[in-house]
Amino acid sequence: MRLYCEQCQYPKKTCICPHIRAVNTALNIVIIQHEKEVSHAKNTARLISLCIPTTQILLSNDIHAMQSLAKECLPQTSALIYPGDTSMPLERIALTKANQISTLVLIDGSWKQAFGIVKQNPWLAVLPAFHFTSAPTSNYAIRHTKIKNALSTLEATAYAISCIENADVTGLYKAQSAFQRQWQSPISHRRQV
Repeated sequence: MRLYCEQCQYPKKTCICPHIRAVNTALNIVIIQHEKEVSHAKNTARLISLCIPTTQILLSNDIHAMQSLAKECLPQTSALIYPGDTSMPLERIALTKANQISTLVLIDGSWKQAFGIVKQNPWLAVLPAFHFTSAPTSNYAIRHTKIKNALSTLEATAYAISCIENADVTGLYKAQSAFQRQWQSPISHRRQV
């Protein structure tokens, strides 16, 4: 029987607790997670919640949680990180608008899953949406994608926080690096970054 760390919830032999550093942000971080991502051992949403314990992770198929979130997320104070036809570059956000954002919403899933979540929840389209034009290159190598310039959910969260608050998000990147170092899989299964 595999033993798990009570704190990070990873197997004890791959525990990353010594590498977790708190990230201070005034933003309310909300991650809408596709139900298939929950059991995916390589998802980074858990890492975010370890570094930012106030992070809310909601399952996209939890109707009640999604309805509550729809009531809480006001267009005046919320921002959705999701590239679309009407999204704006986050790097060009005006300081006055950045200061008004209190809730940052991200979607955790493949591009196809994220598209489905947005279509199933029309209230998300009412929120101001942002995309990245100058995000750093992804260092997330243990999961494959065919999308060029794709970021892990952790990387997208870290970059969005740094754009909005200019906060130190080093703790998030260090947690992801430690997670990858601890991950036990053949090197041939890793993405070249």
